[in-house]
Amino acid sequence: MRIRTQLILATFLLAVVPLAAIVTYSYRSSRRALEAADRRETERLTQQMDHRLASIRADLDQSITLVSALPVSDAGTGEIDTSIAAAMGDVTSLVESLEFKPVPVPERREQTEKREQPERPEPPEPPEPEREPKVVIVGEHAAPPAPFIPGGPMMIDLPRAPMMPRYGLSEQQRELLGEIGRLGGQLGDPNLSRDQREDLRKELAAMQKQLNAIVVADARRYRQVIRHAQHPQETAAPQPAPAAAPVPAVAAVAAVAAAPRVEVRGLTTQEVEKIKLAEKKAALILGRKFKAPVRKQGEVVGQLTPSINYDRVIKRVLGGAEDRDEIPFAIDSEGTVYTRNPDERAMLDRIGVVQRVRAGQSTRGIPGWVVSTSTDKQSGLRIGVARPVGETLEILRRTAARNFGLGLGLIAFALIGIVPLSNHLTRDVKLVTEGAERIAQGDLMTRLPVKTKNELGQLARAFNRMAEDLSLQQQKIIEQEVQQRVMTVEYDRKSVELEDARRFQLSMLPKHVPLHDHYDIAVYTRTATEVGGDYYDFHVGEAESLSVTIGDATGHGAKAGTMVTVIKTLFAGYDGSSSPSAFLRDAAEKIKRMELGRMSMALSLARLDGHKLTIASAGMPPVLVHRVATSEVEEVVFSATPLGTLGTDYRETSIEVAPGDTLLFLTDGFPELMNDSGQQFGYAAAYDAFASAARGASANEVIASLASVVERWHGNAAPNDDVTFVVARVS
Repeated sequence: MRIRTQLILATFLLAVVPLAAIVTYSYRSSRRALEAADRRETERLTQQMDHRLASIRADLDQSITLVSALPVSDAGTGEIDTSIAAAMGDVTSLVESLEFKPVPVPERREQTEKREQPERPEPPEPPEPEREPKVVIVGEHAAPPAPFIPGGPMMIDLPRAPMMPRYGLSEQQRELLGEIGRLGGQLGDPNLSRDQREDLRKELAAMQKQLNAIVVADARRYRQVIRHAQHPQETAAPQPAPAAAPVPAVAAVAAVAAAPRVEVRGLTTQEVEKIKLAEKKAALILGRKFKAPVRKQGEVVGQLTPSINYDRVIKRVLGGAEDRDEIPFAIDSEGTVYTRNPDERAMLDRIGVVQRVRAGQSTRGIPGWVVSTSTDKQSGLRIGVARPVGETLEILRRTAARNFGLGLGLIAFALIGIVPLSNHLTRDVKLVTEGAERIAQGDLMTRLPVKTKNELGQLARAFNRMAEDLSLQQQKIIEQEVQQRVMTVEYDRKSVELEDARRFQLSMLPKHVPLHDHYDIAVYTRTATEVGGDYYDFHVGEAESLSVTIGDATGHGAKAGTMVTVIKTLFAGYDGSSSPSAFLRDAAEKIKRMELGRMSMALSLARLDGHKLTIASAGMPPVLVHRVATSEVEEVVFSATPLGTLGTDYRETSIEVAPGDTLLFLTDGFPELMNDSGQQFGYAAAYDAFASAARGASANEVIASLASVVERWHGNAAPNDDVTFVVARVS
């Protein structure tokens, strides 16, 4: 490629690459900022849903507590005062009915008689006509409509939400509720005297009466609002009332119907099953069942349980207008999915949000969507918001592409002025190029004309000096090639000789370890050079005795191979009848007579005969014995000198071995093995490694464990010394 073309391309790239980097960075940073803003918004909406769920749970708990604290009368319609409709307040839209299960009368009478004689209740005050909203009391088990049975379970159907004003507790009502709960708890104390119990009952009755008066007054104001709104409501079509913030009971109501009358009827089996299903669903969403004890003069007379409409609860929790882009959703602990409409549910399934939430996976990374979720700790309900961002990201991508195209147009316009400038700069390059081509073709006598003093003139002078140097180097290269060929021939000859020596040295070692009925044997060797100095061999006697020898010749290479050959020849004549120490003395004398100079060899010879081990050693490391009974490692140490040196006195030692004991014969290459930092492995670490490896099920597993220790300490490179193991396990 010509220099002019290179200059043009370099200018183009130096402009395009920064432009692309700036546009890409701007796009990515804008995208991250947009996604972060959308994620913050979805998290804010999710927190609002969490707060709505907690608020619904608290309002239900508060309303049920208020109803259960109202005074109980003995009127004909049951023991629940009809002012509960107003006391329920804002949560009436979420509760379909209230179930009152009284405590059986005999059980209450028996409990009362144990404490004291019951008192005659005060006669109830006669109800005022049209004073309280009417309720429907339904028997629990009757399939057809049946008359109400006093003292039996009852169902209280509350008016629909548009009939009820939003109701909130005043501070006075909250204080009365707290005092009523405290007094009811004290009345349950069996250690109270009769006078103390009578005082508490009077105080409790007074507070209940005061609370009832407040609730009745609120109910009276509530009915006045209904009467004022009833006239326009009769002429206009009924419309659903939108949700609003809680207001006092005296607030105006947008749409109301006439208050229902008190009716007593039976509850069918289908309605019972429907109520149970609604209770189960409400418990999955709210995380608990709302129950409150009803007391009469401190005595629990029944239990009040609301039947909650879970569809209304979910709609209030999800909230939001359906014309917005985000999709609020909720998934209960059974995997049921709740959305505002079926289209939103289908969209969640299509983008995989439901599957991820059910599987406990992260909702991040969904293309074109930002999803935020949270889990209600009390119910396990998983609440979330999915917000689409794909269209916004597409607009952002198109804007980035348009900016990049405009930048390329400006760069193309700038390139027009680069062409004449590059022609001027490359005018004298042609002469240098032609001279360089002739030199490259082998014409080392070529010299370039020097016409300028700029960089091109300096380049021409440099080419001339290079041509002179090349003519001198060419002659030297020819001479070096001749020498290299001679060295290659010599290297090949020595490699063949070294390979022959390696094969010969390997032939000195056994091809296979002996298979013995009483001993499991395995070996491992790793040489430092092609011809190693370590040696091992075996001999099986006629009486099933096993002789094991292991040695380490001084040095490496051909000299070490020579010594190994000598020991191999001497051990080949060993029949196992003589003792190990006698063999070592005989071998030492024969090696001295050979006058091999400074060559020597450390050697150990062990004979296994049943459960007896006899060992003699000439300068070898200790033999290690792992006792299976105690999991301890013993060492058999000798202080004799290697074969071929001054010493000829070699003693032997005999020890007893038990089935499962493991013997390790090793050369000094293992404890003296160095790592990359020049640190030796050490005898203590070698003993620990053998103690850990001896737990293996077989001799081969022990060898494999030791070999892995060698590889971890030194790596795959050739070791600094030959490493050899012989492992024998007593069967």
